[in-house]
Amino acid sequence: MKKIVLSIISILFGIYSLHAQDRQFWDQAVGGKTALLGGIAVGGVRDYSATFYNPGALGFVSKKSMSVNFNMYGIKDFSFINGGGPGIDSRYTRVSLYPASLAGPLPFIGDSLNRFSYMIYANGYSYVRVSERYEGYSDVIPTRIQSGLVNNFEGDEYLINQGKLDVLLSEVSVGFGYSKKIADNVGIGFTLLGAYRDQTKQRYESYTAYDTINQRSATSDIFIDIDYWAVRFSGKFGISAEWDDIKLGATITTPSIALKLASGGTDHASLTSNNVIVDSTTGNPIDILASDRQEGLPVYYKTPFSIAAGIEYKFSNETLIHFAAEWFAPISTYAVMQPESGNFILNNPAIVRPRNSADLLKVFDSMKSVFNAGIAVEHKMNDKVTGYAAIRTDFSNANYADIEGLFIGFTDFNVYHFTLGASTNIDDTMIGVGFEYSHGQRADFPQIFNFPTGSVEPDDLVLFDKRGTSHAIYNNFNLFFGVTQLL
Repeated sequence: MKKIVLSIISILFGIYSLHAQDRQFWDQAVGGKTALLGGIAVGGVRDYSATFYNPGALGFVSKKSMSVNFNMYGIKDFSFINGGGPGIDSRYTRVSLYPASLAGPLPFIGDSLNRFSYMIYANGYSYVRVSERYEGYSDVIPTRIQSGLVNNFEGDEYLINQGKLDVLLSEVSVGFGYSKKIADNVGIGFTLLGAYRDQTKQRYESYTAYDTINQRSATSDIFIDIDYWAVRFSGKFGISAEWDDIKLGATITTPSIALKLASGGTDHASLTSNNVIVDSTTGNPIDILASDRQEGLPVYYKTPFSIAAGIEYKFSNETLIHFAAEWFAPISTYAVMQPESGNFILNNPAIVRPRNSADLLKVFDSMKSVFNAGIAVEHKMNDKVTGYAAIRTDFSNANYADIEGLFIGFTDFNVYHFTLGASTNIDDTMIGVGFEYSHGQRADFPQIFNFPTGSVEPDDLVLFDKRGTSHAIYNNFNLFFGVTQLL
């Protein structure tokens, strides 16, 4: 009997084995012209988005200019074939409107060789909400034979199963850059990057099996809430050089340093199971009650060391080719939130072995190494209009295989971004409009829910971690607008 109970509690190690969009490093392309290039701008960036892409290039930018980039409309669509269980598809579509970046000089300091800049940009945003309900008949509770009494749960039960998943990520960064020209064609620079990250994951699942003959029900419910905000700092060193037909650039980004005093997290999990488990010795039902909620926990979120390089090559008087690549180092498994000790299971310890919240509710993260690359073409179509086309990879950094327990993150699939756009110059202002399409999918994505059907084993009503796989498809359509203004 205790073995069965421990299996039920193990849901908390598998319930969040869903993998997403908050697992990418190259999700957002920010800046004016740099957004039209799909962020492929390490080598040839020449506006104040260089604060983020390559601070070494700031010395080549006019001291009196400002770059603004807006994502006017973004439509994210997630489809999960069999995501709610066998034959139950799930889908979520959302329209968003939010600013992407603002960058410019700090004109009151610096000179022709020393440049200072700032940049504010939304470098991470993802929201997924999936809600499902299943009703039908299936035999999920084994018949309970009672000597001299009417048997319970004989045959099919009427099932009412429902669940909801909410995952939200929002990250905003601020950068302050400095660059110095060390030669007419070479600049070096450094940017101090600060980021505020806000992430929430909530899951609720309710399973009810009703014996319509004897008017008896068996229920299992679970609620998990991981909610945190955190501040971190990192530094980016850059070098940039240019000649008549070629521009080169390279950067090194340091691992982040978490500011634990400017962070906070809530870790909450509850589990109830009523009339589902039966004591094999006495035949009596055993109800389970387990719950703990801890607020104000310190949060430690990391980002890795990375190296990037890029090139801009003048193919002809009308055409420029841009290439960039970046390697991100792995981060071994670490604790993002560490709850204090507490009794998670509220049952009598003589019946159910107690579990410590400090162990069971600890939240982890782990990242694998990732290499991303992209290429862009910039072509002057006529005296007024310049066209852009770009493609870049955006591979997932999730390393869930090394984690046993709760973890942050949701969308674990590789994404490919495709950008088309055009710009024009009106007096001292460059105006650009672009469209970006992003696509990713996985054929072995874990099911979001596993609502019982005729093909599900009886104890799946209780063992939520027994999930199959689904086919996850991600599509994003984004229309953006950018302006670079000489002041």
